[in-house]
Amino acid sequence: MNPASTVAMRQAPLREAYTADPEQALSVKRVRTVQAATTDALHGTVDVPEYPGQSWAYGIDGKVGGLHDLPNPGHLLCAALAGCLDSTVRMLADHAGVGIEDLEVEVVGDVDVRGCLAMERSVRPGFRALSATIHLTPSPSADPRVVKGILDYAERLCVTLDTLRNGVPIEVSSELASVSEVVG
Repeated sequence: MNPASTVAMRQAPLREAYTADPEQALSVKRVRTVQAATTDALHGTVDVPEYPGQSWAYGIDGKVGGLHDLPNPGHLLCAALAGCLDSTVRMLADHAGVGIEDLEVEVVGDVDVRGCLAMERSVRPGFRALSATIHLTPSPSADPRVVKGILDYAERLCVTLDTLRNGVPIEVSSELASVSEVVG
């Protein structure tokens, strides 16, 4: 461990607290779509209630009839994976005392949109595959074995990568306002 590590200093009291009370380690993430001036059949906005004023506008892919003028939800999923891998590598490098000269994470996924358009029952609407490439330039003094360990550990510890690889139960529920509630 790097004694000057910002990450280690910030995580030490958290590790103690979570050891004493594992319930404190649970972190809930919440986002929601919101009605906005730009909301229509081809555009929407995702809001993050925890961070007022932070939101993402999204559009719909041109291959399914959208205007292809904004990132679509598939881009947001890829961005979540790229951001999670990037931040995990950065935190582990800080913890290990390895400087980073450059880091870029590229995520590529492909979707057969016939599934989204309900054209072919045998074609899923989801991504067929995702790939992530970590382009890392560590400081020249970095031990190559430590850098390899950081990359291996990042793959093991990345929350989004683990979720995508292993799946997670998802419950979808609907609340429908009656027409009289909407009109009246």
